[in-house]
Amino acid sequence: AVVSTQSTGEEVERNRALKKIPDMDMYVEDDTVKEINKFVKGFINFIQFVIDGKRETIRATDSSNVAIDDLADKMPEDSPRFNLYRYSHLKEGKSTEFVPVFIYYVPEGGTAKAKSLYPCAIDCFIKKLQSLNADIKLRLEFSDMADMTEGVLYEMIYPPDRETLLASFRDVVPAKRPGKRGGWIKVLPV
Repeated sequence: AVVSTQSTGEEVERNRALKKIPDMDMYVEDDTVKEINKFVKGFINFIQFVIDGKRETIRATDSSNVAIDDLADKMPEDSPRFNLYRYSHLKEGKSTEFVPVFIYYVPEGGTAKAKSLYPCAIDCFIKKLQSLNADIKLRLEFSDMADMTEGVLYEMIYPPDRETLLASFRDVVPAKRPGKRGGWIKVLPV
């Protein structure tokens, strides 16, 4: 996987201005807000969201407890999804940590309309999640969920230091898969 990082909110804003991507504040359905509250309270560790392009709303399509190794199986092959995942793990072999991670999955396939709709809604949706106390610590974008492993997630949350992390990304070569161009991962500020 090829990984790109962005260090500041200013860089994101500058890139957004250059691309002229509008922010769309979409309505989050009431049932979806209930699922987000379950996530915040720790009853579930995963929610998947879809944008209804006709109604311009965001709704939950799946909410459950999912092991990290099963995340890739939850992703559709041909359409983007927003995902909220609580990564529970042992930190330095001691205590269990629960880190809320926002994952934007955008596969290589899919319609241009879907691929253009999600980036317009992402920032406002994350602000909405934050306002509902989903204390997101990390924001990731993946094109191939097979690249999203527990090791990758742990390294993204606890990088040894920024220079070491960036150096390790330079050495990563995209996997060559039949019929695929290789996936990518982006780490963006929340």
